[in-house]
Amino acid sequence: MSDKIFKALSGEVMKGNLWKKFTEPTVGRGKTAYPKTSADQEKFGIRFDYDMVVTQEDGTEYHMFKMQANAGKIPSCIKAWRDKHGTDAVISKVLIKKDGTMEEVRDALDAARQAFKNA
Repeated sequence: MSDKIFKALSGEVMKGNLWKKFTEPTVGRGKTAYPKTSADQEKFGIRFDYDMVVTQEDGTEYHMFKMQANAGKIPSCIKAWRDKHGTDAVISKVLIKKDGTMEEVRDALDAARQAFKNA
């Protein structure tokens, strides 16, 4: 079930220019970058909260997001994870290259999906 949710979420992010919210965030630290609406938060059960810019050893800058489970009504696989780890637990830290490409965003979201599956 979690693969279905993550693939749906990734598909939504790749529509239009929504993926740019991850390469050029417009929200402040600790604020939700995606999904914004209550309906989407319920549907996917997870959210990406913007954290900060991090610089790797090679000088490349990345935006870091914290992938977290939502509160309230969410899909059962996400709820089970939340019940086990707590409501404020971070499922995965997601690094997305500053001014990156759509493919880099897709790869980062896929890595987050793998982190959830391995948690």
